[in-house]
Amino acid sequence: MSTLSKSPARDRFVAVTVRDPTGHRHVILEGLRASASVPEIRSRAIASLHLSEDVDWALRHDASGRLLGETQKLSEFADKESPTAELTLQPDAGLG
Repeated sequence: MSTLSKSPARDRFVAVTVRDPTGHRHVILEGLRASASVPEIRSRAIASLHLSEDVDWALRHDASGRLLGETQKLSEFADKESPTAELTLQPDAGLG
């Protein structure tokens, strides 16, 4: 009998691929907790991609095409089968 138990989804780690607006560059943010917030992910991606902090950036979920809300957690949009998510940074148009 195995004594190993599966980690609850909220405690799992997720690798997030974030692309720049042109799609030419990307960064893989590894070791993010499923409870990571959109602002936390965006901040790490902007720093890693060396993008201007003077721009208001939004994150778009590649699989659904939807812009992510500021209060969303990674567990809400990460792939349920594998611990990954693919996102794209884009300038915030101020429409939402």
